[in-house]
Amino acid sequence: MRKLFISLLLAVSMVCMSQTTHMKFKGIPMEGTLNSFVQKLKDKGFTFLGQQDGTALLKGEFAATKGCTVGVTRFSDRDQVNLVAVIFPEEETWSSIASSYYSLKEMLTEKYGTPESTEEFSGFEPNNDSSKFYYLLHDNCNFISEFTCEGGKIQLTMKKKEYDTASIILRYIDRVNADETRKKVMDDL
Repeated sequence: MRKLFISLLLAVSMVCMSQTTHMKFKGIPMEGTLNSFVQKLKDKGFTFLGQQDGTALLKGEFAATKGCTVGVTRFSDRDQVNLVAVIFPEEETWSSIASSYYSLKEMLTEKYGTPESTEEFSGFEPNNDSSKFYYLLHDNCNFISEFTCEGGKIQLTMKKKEYDTASIILRYIDRVNADETRKKVMDDL
């Protein structure tokens, strides 16, 4: 009986510990205030661009790619980091953005395991690169891979940036902080 009680206690403590593990971005746990998290990114070499409406923007190198923009967002009702998004430099052709997407997907799969993916064009699949890029620029395709990991989720996608360019976007979403917000919303209901 005592062994059963100790085993149960260990299992419960392991579950509790796993629920308090924050997502990490560049090795930094996604916890604390927006300003403290931004300072840690600045310490890693990112350049602070500014802050508005609970989002801070920085510029720097990420995943061996120079010129990435990093957005760090906090919850609207409290100063707690909940999401980090990396916007890679703009691409002007389907072959270049698809190559970047699949290369990042392959590396993320190696690190985090097989993602849940949706990679499709609306209607029928275009038969050449310029048509595929046109579909992307007009929101007629959906390419997203979502990786579930210990502290949250990572979403890899490609989206229209400007009128004739698109970018890869990588989002890091912290599960602990998202669960806190969900609990608060559920309490309101």
